[in-house]
Amino acid sequence: MANFDLAIVKILEKEGGATVTNISGDRGGLTKYGISQRSYPKIDIANLTEQGAKDIYMTDYWMKFRGNVISDQIVAESIFCAAANMGVRTASRLVQTALNEILAVDVAVDGMIGTKTIAALNKCTKTVFITTFTLGKIAYYAHICNKDRPQSKFLLGWINRVLGGG
Repeated sequence: MANFDLAIVKILEKEGGATVTNISGDRGGLTKYGISQRSYPKIDIANLTEQGAKDIYMTDYWMKFRGNVISDQIVAESIFCAAANMGVRTASRLVQTALNEILAVDVAVDGMIGTKTIAALNKCTKTVFITTFTLGKIAYYAHICNKDRPQSKFLLGWINRVLGGG
């Protein structure tokens, strides 16, 4: 089964670590460890500790997409990275869409990873899943930019993230 402790190290690195950012046009606002003020308005983001960020990622991300029951570490990390960047429900819907395309199964695209989704994910060939999921993430980011042109300034970074395994 996938290991959170291995995955979180990569997420914290991809999310900029302890650097506090407040990038113009970034809807999250003030961000540290990838945790945004918009998503967590009651948390003092500027003073968020690494352990605090890990706790949020475990509870609000990893456990919600059931990373602990995904058999392949790379697959779980890819989903984790997507969830951290686009939200758990959106990442989960992309997982379910990819599985339906690959396996021709009837996994509900509801944004909630259940036993049927986990079973399909764990029987899917890793390379085929990662490829299909990667294309789905890029299409999602392109859709955001087509809908909201100012977000286009983030597209290259998002694509680089996805192609780098995130």
